[in-house]
Formats: sequence, C-alpha cells, structure tokens
Amino acid sequence: LFKERTEKMTKRLGLMNSRYETLEKRRALEVEGYKNDVKLLRERLKDLEKRLYKLTTTLNGSHDMEMLAHVKQTAITSKKLMGDLQHLKSKIYSIEKDYRHIHDH
Repeated sequence: LFKERTEKMTKRLGLMNSRYETLEKRRALEVEGYKNDVKLLRERLKDLEKRLYKLTTTLNGSHDMEMLAHVKQTAITSKKLMGDLQHLKSKIYSIEKDYRHIHDH
C-alpha cells in the first residue's frame, strides 16, 4: 500500500514538474514576444517622429493645412501606439503575476 502511494505520488510529481517546465518555457516565449512587439512599436514611433520632424522642417507656410492634417494623423497613430504599448505592458505584468503565483505554489 505504501509502495503504491509512493509510486502514484512520484508519477504525479513528475507530471507536475513537466507541466511547470512547459509553463516556464511558454512564459519565456511570451515575454520574449512581448518585448519584441514593444521594440517594434518603439521603432515605429521613432520613425513617425522623424517623419513628422522632417515634414515640419521642410514645409513652408503654404502647406499649413496639409501639415496640420499630417500632424493630426501622426498624433492619432502615436496615441494608438501608446495604447498598444500600455496593453502589452499590462499583459507582461499579468504574466509576471501569474508566474509569481505559480512559482510560489
């Protein structure tokens, strides 16, 4: 009886360890993916800022309306990118919280 219980507990421990390792690998891949997404979004934002700067320094007064429209569109895009960054950040925090919860138990 003791031997059977020990074998069952050993199998269960092995299964739990395997699941934990799988979750660890998945979490690591997700975090890496989120970091890459954040990096790409930051690069896109920098590119938009460069384009905006170039646009504002090269245009003269006759193109004010075009420039304002472009600034407005850039601001909208920047706002969306910032929202995406905040969303990714909250996902990362959630994953870290889940990881700590799994790791502590």
